[in-house]
Amino acid sequence: MVQAEVVHLLGNNGDRIPFIVANASAIAKGDFLELADPFTVTAHAGNVDTPIVGIAAHEKVANDGHLTISGITNCTFKATVLAATGTCTIGDPVSMSATAGSVDVATTLDLEKGWTVGIAYEAGAAGETALFRSTF
Repeated sequence: MVQAEVVHLLGNNGDRIPFIVANASAIAKGDFLELADPFTVTAHAGNVDTPIVGIAAHEKVANDGHLTISGITNCTFKATVLAATGTCTIGDPVSMSATAGSVDVATTLDLEKGWTVGIAYEAGAAGETALFRSTF
């Protein structure tokens, strides 16, 4: 799976939020964290129209006994633009695509629901890595 790379921690040296995670979950450092109820996260696995609340600050090994993971917010990050059809220009809001770990230009529903993950700081063609400012 493709992970995001945190480039700059902003404000208060970035912000880390401790989220609940299932003991059986495996999450790689840099995975986008998808929110479920109650305050529980999993690694983004290609779901669209879903809230993303941060980027995993560290690895979570399956069945390691840990029940929390830190999500980095308030940062800039590099991520891959959807390889099949995606392109973004500077200033475009982006959300998660149907390809795990990839972003695409946000749809109207993403904007209405607040499901964006960033604003493009660089133009990115399909399959390229670009820089984004987090909106989580």
